[in-house]
Amino acid sequence: MKKSLILVLIVIFLAVIGAGGWWLMADHKAENNGTQGMGSWFKSKPPQASFIEIKDLVITLQAEENRPRYLLLDIVLVVRGEEQSTQAQAFEPAVRSATVALLNNQPFDEVRSRTLPALHDQLLKRYQDEAKQLGFQTLPFDDIMISKMVFQ
Repeated sequence: MKKSLILVLIVIFLAVIGAGGWWLMADHKAENNGTQGMGSWFKSKPPQASFIEIKDLVITLQAEENRPRYLLLDIVLVVRGEEQSTQAQAFEPAVRSATVALLNNQPFDEVRSRTLPALHDQLLKRYQDEAKQLGFQTLPFDDIMISKMVFQ
């Protein structure tokens, strides 16, 4: 009798633990606050980032010594998903044009002294302005990276 009571209590305990685990992992919504259970943690994640390289942007800079100065710049567009990748590739000429328009004929020393985060922010702002002029609601990419900066 004592063994069967212990066995029944163990089965009930395991059933309660199992039901509690199911409740935590289930994708249910609470009536008042609309939160989801832990099951939502395991849903599919957004597509991983992929990259589109824009290479060999050659920009003429102003030089004090009357000799030509150039900047060779490579930029990478960070995209997520196939649709955004297609849109970003179509937007590539606008990126090239906006980059040249922003940096062309700026003083060599001024461009050379900029930090990468400052240049990143200036380029991103310029791309956003260009996208608005072309009728895009948002940029067709998530971010940019500067992968090469060579001064001559």
